[in-house]
Amino acid sequence: MKQARRCSIAAVMLLVTTGCAPDPSDVPAVADTVKPTGVVVRVLAIDNNFRPAALAAKVGDTVEFTNKGKNDHNVLPQSGSGWGVDTPGFHPGDVYSHVFNAPGVYAFYCSIHGTNKVGMVGTITVTG
Repeated sequence: MKQARRCSIAAVMLLVTTGCAPDPSDVPAVADTVKPTGVVVRVLAIDNNFRPAALAAKVGDTVEFTNKGKNDHNVLPQSGSGWGVDTPGFHPGDVYSHVFNAPGVYAFYCSIHGTNKVGMVGTITVTG
């Protein structure tokens, strides 16, 4: 009986010390776990504003910006990087899209028609 108890304790200790931490190579990256939803959320960049200026999307939705104005625009994140389009890629009629992989509030602006605080600004609230 004591021998069986020692074996059980040893097995539990081995499991606790070696089996709890995942191998980093086994953990998928966030981008690998997000499946596209097929939903497209549209934003129009028209001269001097975005319509809608505040919008909601879910993780995996495609947010599509279309330049429907008569002028060049850009879509720049207020903070961070990894998404957005600068002026050379966003002329009248151009379309830019991005899939957000994490929940959060993503503020954006057009530096041609405002600053990151006023003017042509907007927010995307992404939920899980």
